Amino acid sequence: MSSHTEFLAERDKIDFLIQKGYLIANIRETLDGAFVDFEKQGEAEEPQTLHIMTADARKYFSALLIKQMSSVS
Repeated sequence: MSSHTEFLAERDKIDFLIQKGYLIANIRETLDGAFVDFEKQGEAEEPQTLHIMTADARKYFSALLIKQMSSVS
């Protein structure tokens, strides 16, 4: 699978959770990629964790996190 195809798959997973109302709650960076925890505020749904491995998807969720933080302030 090409890196662009991998990025598109990871981006789609992130977008799916964001569209369902999840917010980025925690990020753990490792040598194997980033583990991004998503939580739904005020609901008892189980948190979701995505393992993001492509650099482009990591930049993508970083931009979403900045947007999320600026809308909360």
